[in-house]
Amino acid sequence: MPTVLESSHREFRTFVADSTGIQIILPVIVTEHGVLDQFARYMHLNRIKSRSWQESATFALQLLLEYMEANQGFYDTPRALFTAFSDALYTGTVSNSCDPSGLWWQPRQPDDAGKLIGHVTRFSDWLAVVNEDAKLQLNHWRHATRHEERLNWAAYSHRRDNAFLTHLWRSTSQTKQSRAVRSRTMPVERQTPTKAFPEEHFELLVCEGFRRRSRDSRGPIDLRNVLITYLMHYGGLRLSEALSLWSDDVSLEAGEVIVRIYHPEYGLAPGGKSNRAVYLQSQYGLQPRNRLVKAIDPLFLGWKNGLITDPHRRCFEVFFFPHEAGQIFAELWRDYHLKQRLKPKASEGHPYAFTNRDGQPYSHRMFRKAHKLGIERIGLAYEKIEGTTPHGHRHAYGQRLARGGAAPLLIKNAMHHASITSSQTYTQPTTAQMRQSLRDLEERLRLQYADDSHDP
Repeated sequence: MPTVLESSHREFRTFVADSTGIQIILPVIVTEHGVLDQFARYMHLNRIKSRSWQESATFALQLLLEYMEANQGFYDTPRALFTAFSDALYTGTVSNSCDPSGLWWQPRQPDDAGKLIGHVTRFSDWLAVVNEDAKLQLNHWRHATRHEERLNWAAYSHRRDNAFLTHLWRSTSQTKQSRAVRSRTMPVERQTPTKAFPEEHFELLVCEGFRRRSRDSRGPIDLRNVLITYLMHYGGLRLSEALSLWSDDVSLEAGEVIVRIYHPEYGLAPGGKSNRAVYLQSQYGLQPRNRLVKAIDPLFLGWKNGLITDPHRRCFEVFFFPHEAGQIFAELWRDYHLKQRLKPKASEGHPYAFTNRDGQPYSHRMFRKAHKLGIERIGLAYEKIEGTTPHGHRHAYGQRLARGGAAPLLIKNAMHHASITSSQTYTQPTTAQMRQSLRDLEERLRLQYADDSHDP
């Protein structure tokens, strides 16, 4: 078997933008010639993008460089090269257990391949503009490396005849032009139940699954894990949103428990004088958890850009369903802070509500581990298809709303989706419902035919 090509790898480097000294950690691509300078500049320009976007863009360009390295001399034009590159993403590079290229790529799902192609397209569009405007730049390019020469060659062709990668990007509603070859998307209509946690096992999970193994003066149940699970199961939160909660984010207002989920950077900080990024830095010397490096920091939390419904606070409110679940949550929240929450050391302070045994913020990985143990302790299989992973609780919330007859717009707002189409997965009929509906239709038609045949 040929050796897998490794023409580049990803590293994380610290950027200092100006005299303020503010440091930003971003992914870069390193080749045998050093850091790929062009892509490092591109990453810095996109430094406010999410970590998942940055890492996906980095991975896409790594694949492109690997393909270029493996196919030197095979293609005379960018169009031919990138047509073949896009095909390789969809079909893989292995045939009959053989791959002379040494890439050994397996076929990718159409949506995944389309996203990677999109990242390459956007980078090439930017690079084409930069190369054309190079004479106007205050900070000129240094001499290009071999990898950069290849990218510049392709970008120059793109700018010259608008051909580079035009076949790889889907058409847009803003123009009458269309790419010659579009992403290979498939029409999908969900008719199988979303992966929801089974309602009949919820009480067993929180009462027995999260039970402490040894006697503890703080109580027999791990209230931290119960509270997080309540927020997902009865409040519809994602795990990362629940873990981002600060102790000040829960309040009692007019007899109602109010839980607000703030944007991790721009949300209003306690005191109302700054945003959360500024507050974390000034009070604790910390960064927002969504800006940490996922690959190296276990405290990283993603942020899905849930619909912000309070523009002043830059947050959204949790809507418990059923309502009494919120009242139970309030009682558990009080008990947790009085009896179980371990406060951070004075030198390691932070505002996060959920802490580990050292008083540090509770991590995504540690909750997943505790949740898996709890699932197995009550005799269930820990499988995504069974709805028993943490995200299954959010699906259970959405399906509970749909079963209760909630309108699509209500489901959208309760689950904080930016688009109503994101909520349709909870209202689509299952295959069982489709079969029953067709049988009901057939029965109505049969009765109608029988009534018509008896009319004089």
